[in-house]
Amino acid sequence: GPKIPHRDQESIYPKYCHLMLILFKPWRSVTDLKQTLQLWTKSFETFRGTCDKKVVSILNNMQILHECKDSQDD
Repeated sequence: GPKIPHRDQESIYPKYCHLMLILFKPWRSVTDLKQTLQLWTKSFETFRGTCDKKVVSILNNMQILHECKDSQDD
């Protein structure tokens, strides 16, 4: 299947934010994830500032795995 995008790639950061909200923020409708006119990036940054430390740790570990894979490929 498709890979989870890196958070450090500016061109796909909105997609990363969108997917991380879907995975880690409880929701039943899109408006639970973001306000109608709100950007995915802003909604994710707000969520990241208020979510459990365990979620932040998981997000950081996912990025570390990407970096290790990238380093291995070099």
